[in-house]
Amino acid sequence: MSSRATMLICLVLISASISLSPKALAEAEGDIVVESDMIWVQEMTLAQNVRVVNGGSLTISNAQLSIEEGMNLFVDSNSSILVENSHLVSTDPPSGLVGYGYCDQGNRSGIKVEWPDPQRRMEVILEAIEPSSLDGVTAYYNNQTEELSGEEDSIVFDQGTQGEIWIGLVGPSCYPPSLSSITVKRANSGSVDCAGCSSGVAADFEHRNMMTHGNPGFTIDVEGKMEAVGSSIIGGQISSSGNLNFTDTSFDRVGPVILTSDNSVISLGGSTNFTNSTDDHDIRARGHSTIEWGDDVSGSGGLTDKWERRVANQLISFDAVAVAYEISGMHNTPSYSSFSDESGSSYVKGGNERVVEIAWSEDNTWEEDPVWTEQAVVTITDYRTAWNPMGSGIGDYGGGQFDLVWDQEITVDQSTPDIEWISISAVGEDGNSSTTATIGKSLTIEAVIGNKGTAAAILAIDCNITSSGVAAEMSPNWPNAMIGPGQQEVISFSWRYHSEGHEGLTCRILTPTQLVNDLAFGGGELTSEGISWSEAEDEEGSPLFIPLLLALVIGVVIAGYALVTNLDREYEDEDDYQRTP
Repeated sequence: MSSRATMLICLVLISASISLSPKALAEAEGDIVVESDMIWVQEMTLAQNVRVVNGGSLTISNAQLSIEEGMNLFVDSNSSILVENSHLVSTDPPSGLVGYGYCDQGNRSGIKVEWPDPQRRMEVILEAIEPSSLDGVTAYYNNQTEELSGEEDSIVFDQGTQGEIWIGLVGPSCYPPSLSSITVKRANSGSVDCAGCSSGVAADFEHRNMMTHGNPGFTIDVEGKMEAVGSSIIGGQISSSGNLNFTDTSFDRVGPVILTSDNSVISLGGSTNFTNSTDDHDIRARGHSTIEWGDDVSGSGGLTDKWERRVANQLISFDAVAVAYEISGMHNTPSYSSFSDESGSSYVKGGNERVVEIAWSEDNTWEEDPVWTEQAVVTITDYRTAWNPMGSGIGDYGGGQFDLVWDQEITVDQSTPDIEWISISAVGEDGNSSTTATIGKSLTIEAVIGNKGTAAAILAIDCNITSSGVAAEMSPNWPNAMIGPGQQEVISFSWRYHSEGHEGLTCRILTPTQLVNDLAFGGGELTSEGISWSEAEDEEGSPLFIPLLLALVIGVVIAGYALVTNLDREYEDEDDYQRTP
């Protein structure tokens, strides 16, 4: 193949990889959909949403992208984006500043202004972010203080002021002060057109102990993969449930990068760095997200932490209602108490988000360890049912205490019983199993029940006639027993039946009404083998024959004696009658 033909094929392949020119992409209507391999290699303004889907791959190489406000770049779970030696810049990045809410001198909010002309007075005009104001804000500068008020206020510096001036700001009761814009100009002059004069959004001024504030200029949502090498991203927000890999890349007014899934991964390497995060951390992750922070990676620093892990809508599930518990050891929460609802569930802190890990900034001076990790403990304070009532000698179910892990749902099934049927059988007078019984006479029944669980239970059973479902005539009415963990117990009771035939019992374990599922602690029912019920036998030679015969003889004798006595009386009465004159 000739070199000319080879070159032609390469050009065709390159052209095929770029479905539209950058200018055409920017001017087309609707979303830009990338479903194959696409490369952007030049400066452009992006005024449309971009969707990389269906296995597509977008490469932005040696390019400058100015991204207009509100644009979104989406990468689905089967697709990817690569940014190499390029810049993604918002045309409207977050521009305000908000303090952290500290009053002490070392941590109070501050902005830096410069004034080169000591012969003239300087005026610094501060404007608050709507709808807040400067009411109650105290400004600290040059060993002086000044009270500010209103949506906008100013500080006038006397002649002789020169060089860099830091203005500290403290809100009322340490409430974080906010600034939307700053103007530096000559006092009593309406113009900012002078040496040292400046005016602009607050975030453009050097500041300390303040976060940038405002809506992100654009958003990047990654379900698949995103990689950036030797690049910069300014003024956008990145969220991901997939994989992020950044090397030698800078983020300004981007943090925190948000990991939305426990399966999310972020890897930071080389000289990657964050500045001007919009919160007090550069990465916000879920409890089990993977964070790889390289040795040479730097965060925003100061009061902005490297990362926070958070857990929200965490559910604790019990087998019963009204189970009371307490949690200790959570961040900024000495203790939290609650109980399970009618479904046996309870949300930790009512389902609100909580911080479970903080990686402090490199220059922090207030923590000994580089990472704080939650070590919370759940204590069961009341887990009672009909099987372990107060005074029974059986403790609360639930295991007493256990560590609060970061899983989305925690099932509390430790230290609970697990009851099962073993057998039901009739026992004759000789102590052996029996399949026959006499109508109207009590028959001994033995129910064997086991406990596979890890806690004892005091339980009762109830039985019905198998064929009819009618309650059986039992004594006692609800036989019961305590069954320890890993043990079996025999519950004995008597059964009386009054009809001839073949009949058995169907018995069930009575479960606590507090359970949200009748069989949460085991139980169920079991049917016995049928019993042949018949009348008592009446045969000659039987033990009843002689007593009956004696009774018959005695009865005959008594009847004969009574008859003879009556006849004698009749004769005597007749003789007396004949003798009467």
